[in-house]
Amino acid sequence: MDKRTRVLNAMDCKPVDRVPVSFYTHFLSPEASRDNGVPAQLKWLRDCNMDFLCVETDGYMEYPVPTSSGMLNDWKDLKPLNRNSRYFTGQLDRAKRISESAGDTCIFFMLFAPFTTIKHTIGGESLIMEYYRQDPQTLSDAMKTIEESTFILADMLKEQTPVTGFFLALQNAEHNRFTPEEYREYLSPWDLRLLNYINNLSDYNITHMCSWTGIPNNLDLWKDYPYKTVNWSVNIERQMNMAQARAYFRQGTALMGGFDNTSHGVLYNSGRTEIKEFTKRQLDLAGQKGTLLCADCSVQMDQSPEKIRYVVEACEEYAEEHSI
Repeated sequence: MDKRTRVLNAMDCKPVDRVPVSFYTHFLSPEASRDNGVPAQLKWLRDCNMDFLCVETDGYMEYPVPTSSGMLNDWKDLKPLNRNSRYFTGQLDRAKRISESAGDTCIFFMLFAPFTTIKHTIGGESLIMEYYRQDPQTLSDAMKTIEESTFILADMLKEQTPVTGFFLALQNAEHNRFTPEEYREYLSPWDLRLLNYINNLSDYNITHMCSWTGIPNNLDLWKDYPYKTVNWSVNIERQMNMAQARAYFRQGTALMGGFDNTSHGVLYNSGRTEIKEFTKRQLDLAGQKGTLLCADCSVQMDQSPEKIRYVVEACEEYAEEHSI
C-alpha cells in the first residue's frame, strides 16, 4: 500500500496495511529557514520516513499590519491584503514545492483561526485577552479581514498547489481563558466558518485541538465540530488517552496522536526498544483502524528522526502480529 492510500484510508477509517505515522515540528533557525523552509521540511519528511507531512507556517504566522506598537489601535481599519503580498505568495511557494517534491506523500497545510493569528502577531497570550476585554468589536473587525485573507489563502492553495488538505489548529479553549459561554458566543462562529470552508475545499482535513500552553482545554467546546480527523494532546487533556478518545469523539472520527511532544517524553528521551514498546501500547489502546500516530503538538526542533523511524518500524511489526 502506498503512503497516500494508507493515510487516506486511515482518515476514512478503512483498512490499512499498517498505521500511518507523522510528526510535525518548527523550522526556525537561519539554516532551516533557508529557501522558504522548503529543503528543511522535505529533509525532515524523508529522514523520518513519515507517511504524511503537516507543513508548519513559520514566517507566516504573523499577519502583516501597517504598525506594530503593541496597541489595539494597530488593528483598527485593517485593510485586505493584495494577492501579490508575500503573505500569500510565500505560503503558496512553500506548499507547492513541498507537495510536488513529496511524491505519494499527503501534505496538509497549517491554518489558524483569526483570533489566534492576532495572538501570534502580537506575541501575547495575556495581551490578546486585554484586547478582547478592552474592545471586542474592534478585535472582531480585524478578525473579519484576517478571515477573508485566510479564505483566499485556502482557495489559492487548493487551486494552485497539490496539497491534500488542511491542518487547522484550534486554540484558546484553555479552562482559564474564556468561560464556555464566552467562547461559544465569541470564538465558535469563527472556528466553524473556517472549518466549514476548508471542508468544502477538501474531504481530508485534520483538526488540531492545540494545548501548546500546557493547560488543558475544554474539549467539549470543540466536540461537536465538523472534524474528520482529530489531533489532541493525549498527555495534557485529562482522561483522554487513545482508547478514551475513541469513545469521546464522534463515531467514525480518525484519531491522530499518542506521543508526548516535549523534551520529557518517550520519543525524545528513550531508545529503540522503549519507543517501540510504547508505540505498540498506543496501538493496543487505539486499534489499527482510523488511527494515525503523531505527537500532542510540534515535536522538539532537535528531535532525532531516527527515533521516529522506530515508531514506523513498530507499526510494521504490530501489523504483522495483529490482523487488521
